[in-house]
Amino acid sequence: MADPTGELIPLLERLTGQTAPLQSDAIIRGEAILSSTGLGYSQLNELLLLLGYDRVTQAFFQYIADGTCDCADDSSIESMDQLREGIDRFIRHAMLRYGNIKHAFKHLSSLDPDELTEEISLTEPTDDATFKSRHDAVYPVEEISGQDTYYLGYLIEKELRAQLKADPANDQVRKELEKRDEIVARGKRNYQAYLASDHMDVYVATSMRKRHEFYIANAITSKVFSDERLKSLKLRWFDPTQAYCHDRMDKGISEALMLKRAHCTLYLAQEADTLGKDSELASTLAQGKPVIAFVPRILEKDEDRYVKWLSSTARTLYPDRPMVEIVSEQLQVFAPDLAWEDPTIREWLNNPTSMKLEEAQRLLAGKIREHYDQRANTLQEVHPLGIQVHLQSGVATGVLVARTTDQCAELIYRIITSTLEFDIEELDINGKEYLVLREKESGSVFRVVSGDAMLTNAFWNFYLD
Repeated sequence: MADPTGELIPLLERLTGQTAPLQSDAIIRGEAILSSTGLGYSQLNELLLLLGYDRVTQAFFQYIADGTCDCADDSSIESMDQLREGIDRFIRHAMLRYGNIKHAFKHLSSLDPDELTEEISLTEPTDDATFKSRHDAVYPVEEISGQDTYYLGYLIEKELRAQLKADPANDQVRKELEKRDEIVARGKRNYQAYLASDHMDVYVATSMRKRHEFYIANAITSKVFSDERLKSLKLRWFDPTQAYCHDRMDKGISEALMLKRAHCTLYLAQEADTLGKDSELASTLAQGKPVIAFVPRILEKDEDRYVKWLSSTARTLYPDRPMVEIVSEQLQVFAPDLAWEDPTIREWLNNPTSMKLEEAQRLLAGKIREHYDQRANTLQEVHPLGIQVHLQSGVATGVLVARTTDQCAELIYRIITSTLEFDIEELDINGKEYLVLREKESGSVFRVVSGDAMLTNAFWNFYLD
């Protein structure tokens, strides 16, 4: 006989991760007990057996009742809301740790108090005093200013040596090479500092070729980690704009080590994203660790201010280049189709002196805004690789998309201290019910339980084999 109110059986099906194998009219009595005297440990087990489910330990019952494992014989679940809250508590833990409600129920519901207490502690908040009490590094990273980070790149050396070869008497180029040597020496020391560091909390994934890319990546990273929430934690992060490794093989191995050690990755979406950076995102998710993708948000009302910032940055970094040339180059990066679609743009590109600079800068700001909005939507809602599987556990993990540096700092703080907050959502996708954990700060899907029965059966048969 079906549950007449439609509440208790669906809740128990959520708890167990499967449709009730049996039906029983005892469910009517169980609901009456729950709403009057409260449902006790033995009574819940009787209902579970009558519906065809496994019994649970007293520790698990207590966890559903109040979130602890402090078993009390007189403990009871007093209302449907209390039962619903306890089941949601379990589901959050199950999705974070197992990605499979049925398997998590079978495992956790069989644990004794000590075992369950240890299991629950794995998703409980970490006291930030643990981080604040850290000692300073013996061999600290020496900060390299944003304007100088470009000297750590490979292109600048080739450019300077080519210029010196063409003009051996050029003292300005010689001075730049000397400066590069000094910056590279500091980058090498920083590389050693990263390798020796006993803590590594965040890996910063970037792609940099041109001077402004180094500068902007450094500026974003500096702003995120100078946030007071993070400064007090004495975090350590791997910043590729501060390190130099000459050999490409050693560089790949060392960065793989940093990815392995870090708690999470901060992925900087830029004007052009590369295989290397995208593989770092994938590698982090494959380890079951969070990725924060920072995708800048440029509000339409702020475009004029953004244009002024772009112009100021360009003048600082490229003092010898005409602004129209820089704007033309950026238009080709962010809106490559415009040259084919818009005759005015085509004329600007063919004859830069015809460009109306202010108009071009506003157009560029708008195209940059569109580029990053589309990138954020791709990572958060569209691309299937925005959800990837932890290779050991099979847990499906999504990318956390942040649109401001403040959001980045907040998410890093919450990841490090295990205080991320989630909403549980049931999504109907093509007539199938999917379960997701949506992270509150970013609004991103962080965990997924597929609603495809065939995929789920095949997937977990192989992963739990």
